[in-house]
Amino acid sequence: MELRLENKVAIVTGAGQGLGEAIAKKLAAAGARVAVNDINPDRAERVAGEIRASGGEAIAVVADVSNKFQCVGLVETTRAQWGQLDILVNNAGIEPVSSILKMDEWEWQRCIDVNLKGVFLMSQLCGRVMAEENKERGGVIVNISSIAGVEIPLMHRAAYCASKAGMVGFARECAREFAQYGIRVNTIVPGVFITPMTEKARQNPEMMAKWMREIPMERLGEPEEVANVVLFLCSEASSYMTGSTVTVDGGKVMR
Repeated sequence: MELRLENKVAIVTGAGQGLGEAIAKKLAAAGARVAVNDINPDRAERVAGEIRASGGEAIAVVADVSNKFQCVGLVETTRAQWGQLDILVNNAGIEPVSSILKMDEWEWQRCIDVNLKGVFLMSQLCGRVMAEENKERGGVIVNISSIAGVEIPLMHRAAYCASKAGMVGFARECAREFAQYGIRVNTIVPGVFITPMTEKARQNPEMMAKWMREIPMERLGEPEEVANVVLFLCSEASSYMTGSTVTVDGGKVMR
């Protein structure tokens, strides 16, 4: 089955590294024109530049997804560049580390603002564009959550867990409401992947041994393995899927 995205325009948030980078490159390789968003301009431009060097089309757009006005700028810059919007991947996220008893309120709020409010803002803004302009073409929204939000707790990451759980519930209601406009909304729930977010933990032999015991496939995931699922969900191959939550974790959590 060939998964192609020619004549599609995508926004990928938090695409300057890790899963977001792999997703942006995968969509571009499949033919989509991609707005590479990151809060860090150097990271965004590096990824966009590598896509262009490989023959794809991409622009770098700096924006903090917790800020509505910057989200508007991200959407409008993308539309100004290519005249349409078909795909949104809500990937941007942060993971503050603190016990509940010691967590500062600002840390909690910042995590919720980026990980959950950002998903709301981008889904609302992109959903409006897709509903008003795309007609029969519809659109696709894919959210990147975490097993920490829906299956297992994660020590000293209460805000992260709460935000990722909220993302799943919000996405399901988006799927119900947006279906009438031909917009499909699905969520991916990754396990442990080789990304900058897990870099420090991967240096700990005890943590690595624990993960190997817990993951039946006995390895961590590669970012491209999430990107492959995103591509599937963005393509017509998944045309009858909406409101779904897809776990990609090497079997760490089995339902």
